[in-house]
Amino acid sequence: MGTVDEDVVSAAIGALGKGGTAVITGLASPEKFTVHWPGIDLTLNEKSIKGSLFGSANPQYDIVRLLRLYDAGQLKLDELVTNTYTLEQVNEGYQDLRDGKNIRGVILHED
Repeated sequence: MGTVDEDVVSAAIGALGKGGTAVITGLASPEKFTVHWPGIDLTLNEKSIKGSLFGSANPQYDIVRLLRLYDAGQLKLDELVTNTYTLEQVNEGYQDLRDGKNIRGVILHED
């Protein structure tokens, strides 16, 4: 695992077929992340590169809507959780993720 870099984004753009779009969701400092790609490939193959932050969601609207759907039983989130961890088990959760034992772990915050 790591941060997004030019090699990863270049590979994604290179893998695009005609008319394809690469959506960049990772962040890196401007000094470490600049993409250089031939404009002729973008133009002739009609490729697009775009960025997206939080899936272009509006948190003030979308989170409230998702919570209402969950409360109504229309959004099944509990079934997506692989494991739960306490705050003290956070390192174990990361290790389980690295080891492939955990796809979607949740850290429970207890008051």
